[in-house]
Amino acid sequence: MDETMLGREIDENEYGRLDTFEIEGPMRINFYTEELQALCPSVEGIQPDIYEATLSYRAVTHAIESKSLKLWLVQYRNQRIFGEHLAVELHQKLSSLNGIDDVKVRLVQNIRGGIITDITYPSED
Repeated sequence: MDETMLGREIDENEYGRLDTFEIEGPMRINFYTEELQALCPSVEGIQPDIYEATLSYRAVTHAIESKSLKLWLVQYRNQRIFGEHLAVELHQKLSSLNGIDDVKVRLVQNIRGGIITDITYPSED
């Protein structure tokens, strides 16, 4: 489907697709959300891991359309995945888009057992 998600109702089968659009020149874009969820892979049943996520990238010729990004992130609500693996998966997908480079992912997991987990991929070290 060539039609973008922006400005129209979306079918459930379109979740998970990222749309991009052309831009005039390189710029740094940062997306921030407190709504990223995945399921804990170590606990039976529904045990959500909730993250604050910052997705940063350099838009060279294209930018990511934010509505498609939100609907792409929603698909993780039902996926069992460790935060460390989630950060890599998000990075790989965003890095694979045409016209986009220098992707950075930061996930801060809500406090659990008195511990906050803060993951940055790729590492800044």
